[in-house]
Amino acid sequence: MKILVTGSTGYVGRHMIPQLLSQGHQILELTRNLNKSLSEFGEKTQKFDLNFSQEELNNCVVNFEPDVCIHLASYLTSSDTYVDAQKLIESNISFLVRVLESLRNTNLKLLINTGSFAEYFKGDDILDPAYLYAATKSASRFFIDYYSKNATYKYVTVVPYTIYGARDSQKKIIDLIVDSLDSVVPLDLSPGEQVLDFIHINDVVTFYGNLLNKIDIIKNMAVLPLGTGKGHSLKQLTGIIEQVSGKKANICWGGKPYRSSDVMHAVANHEKNHEYFKEDQKISLIKGIQNYLSEMNG
Repeated sequence: MKILVTGSTGYVGRHMIPQLLSQGHQILELTRNLNKSLSEFGEKTQKFDLNFSQEELNNCVVNFEPDVCIHLASYLTSSDTYVDAQKLIESNISFLVRVLESLRNTNLKLLINTGSFAEYFKGDDILDPAYLYAATKSASRFFIDYYSKNATYKYVTVVPYTIYGARDSQKKIIDLIVDSLDSVVPLDLSPGEQVLDFIHINDVVTFYGNLLNKIDIIKNMAVLPLGTGKGHSLKQLTGIIEQVSGKKANICWGGKPYRSSDVMHAVANHEKNHEYFKEDQKISLIKGIQNYLSEMNG
């Protein structure tokens, strides 16, 4: 299968591309950083430098003839300053439109969009973006819907919950808690009652891979929550990390207040996916943290 991938050098992309290649798929990356792509994947993938023109991008994509587009690329921030707003619109809307334009004259079968659990502020199924970032992710769905109606492909939106794993270039809450183990300086966090759904990067990659085998049966416009269906508060997460590591986290709970837009409960309703995927995610939080600490110490 021929697969067009955006965000290939991001955290999910770096884990996904090797698996897709091992399964015999041909990959075209759309990238702004050829050197980073070469260091990650060498010459195993085809690459398009996004510094070139739209016309050149269109020609490249048409010549590649993708069967599937996996859209991972996005700019992520919880800030809502005007400068960040410009970056969010450029990366999450304008860039997406470039990709959609390039797919106009192809025989694409499926576009896999990637959303965010932060699009659901109250933790239900109603779109109510918690951050400006999440608002651009919600808005992007309308652009995809518009373009897909003038084409022949189906699209789905995968909504990942809290992805974790070792060696992420952007520190997330698990990384911060692990860094605080036996630390002299306490880590200031909120009171820690947020309940999140932590899913290991390996299960995330497996989920996307399984979608490729469901093209014929998956419903157009389906929204697929990607999580374990199990929630843990940040304090519970810290307890598990302490249990697995045998170390004490130095955290000042309540050292900083909740943000007004903090999502307090974000747990995937993964029963919605059982029409397509009967199996549950394979890596428990305890096992995932064991893997995480092993990789970090390896």
